[in-house]
Amino acid sequence: MRFLLHAAVRTHTGKIRDNNEDNFYLQGTIREDVARQEMSYACTTADTRFLAAVADGMGGETAGELASLLAVQSLCPSTTERAEGTARSSVAQANEKICNEIEKNGGRRMGSTLAALYIDNGQALCCNVGDSRCYLLRNGTLEQLSTDHNKAKRMVELGVLTPEQAARHPSRHELTQHLGIFEEEMIIEPAFHPLVGLRPGDVFLLCSDGLTDMVTEADITACLLEESGPEEKAETLVRLALEGGGRDNVTVLAVQVEADKRSLLQRIFSA
Repeated sequence: MRFLLHAAVRTHTGKIRDNNEDNFYLQGTIREDVARQEMSYACTTADTRFLAAVADGMGGETAGELASLLAVQSLCPSTTERAEGTARSSVAQANEKICNEIEKNGGRRMGSTLAALYIDNGQALCCNVGDSRCYLLRNGTLEQLSTDHNKAKRMVELGVLTPEQAARHPSRHELTQHLGIFEEEMIIEPAFHPLVGLRPGDVFLLCSDGLTDMVTEADITACLLEESGPEEKAETLVRLALEGGGRDNVTVLAVQVEADKRSLLQRIFSA
């Protein structure tokens, strides 16, 4: 079965910050002009070499914007067979570019998270570094596909915190991995979720922590369940984040999956 993907992204500075350090990638479109604080984009495409990503920059002033821009500029689509290798190569390339900028700026640190979704030929692969997230809504249930690279998650793994405690613990903002770490400090190891076969009605969500810090997963689920397109979903989630306090930049990217009716008809008449 072939699928159509309807996707939309919305990025916003929030109510507290002066600049937007987030960036995104959606089928080749990124926030190239980082002085443009807000941006929306939408597209519909076949499930062939599709790529979407969200990056959350760190460093203040223009450093965070540059780091997240370098992160998404390093990405490229891939076939299913090569997706993991392509993702690893992109992460390494992005990390090298950011570290080079750190050295050019006299050691002033900058960094970025990255959550990327590769889709090809009916299958999806999630890759991430840091705490930007990727979710899948299927049959009314929201599942986090990404892995949070922060101290709170590590404390959950050690049994020190429950997942509920970790969701509000201060250490959730202390990253254990991100782009912008020199090789002698740590070898970055991106997290991968096993391949997911697409189903009609699936909704994928990629987001920065400006959403998940402000909006509960129950409210995120309720929004994604609404009978609306990805543009409306992205807009609603950003609005909820702002209404919840808007203490950080927020970027939301939604991807809705539907069966390609043309391919279904071709299969019926060729049978």
